Amino acid sequence: MLNGMRTRTCPFCKEDIHTQALVCRYCRRDLPPMAQQGGKTSHGWLAAIVAAGIIASGAAFLAAEFLRERKNWLTEPARPPEPQNPPD
Repeated sequence: MLNGMRTRTCPFCKEDIHTQALVCRYCRRDLPPMAQQGGKTSHGWLAAIVAAGIIASGAAFLAAEFLRERKNWLTEPARPPEPQNPPD
């Protein structure tokens, strides 16, 4: 076993190799990806979907608030013009 490194066993020659190895250093055969050997899978897609959902909901909230405020701007009664200072 390699000191201080995470290892896995080569499915062909049964030697210990580095976890991220693509080719076995002993038998020189291409190794199958870790997901096919029952290793842990990455949760990167889950995090990306959650982040996209948060961003989309935030954008929808901002758009709804803008449209509500715009509706208030359009429905407000017109203000009478400000009286100008009379000439002296």
